[in-house]
Amino acid sequence: MTTGDAPDRTRRWIYLTAGALLVVFALIGLFTFSEIRQDTQSQAKAQQLHDNLIAAGLPAPDPRIIANSLGADGGAVCQDPDSPLIRARYQAAISNGASGPGQRPVIGSNDSTQAVAQALAVYCPDRLPAYLDHLGTLKLDDTTK
Repeated sequence: MTTGDAPDRTRRWIYLTAGALLVVFALIGLFTFSEIRQDTQSQAKAQQLHDNLIAAGLPAPDPRIIANSLGADGGAVCQDPDSPLIRARYQAAISNGASGPGQRPVIGSNDSTQAVAQALAVYCPDRLPAYLDHLGTLKLDDTTK
């Protein structure tokens, strides 16, 4: 056996290992590419929501925070905004802030409901009409909350 000759078994092991590593690196590259594309989409939507909130005169968090919270698909905001559980969360958010027996309904703030409507308009515009219909049943006004 010379220095350049390797047994078939060793050569086959080297080829299989190199092929397996190539497949693993290709999969890592594919997943990384899809994450970067999704991150770009979430950043664009977050910037759009940020701009909409500022244009409406509402306080807006940093676009990176919005992107991390809502992602590219709207996260919990777009899950099912018309479901009873989500509706109860929104109604609890416009109460007096107490919990238990001290909790009372109050005249809600327009700002918080407008912010949610802006998020729905950017991330899931198909769900916005149902949310706006629900807002018609609430007593809202300009408050100090």
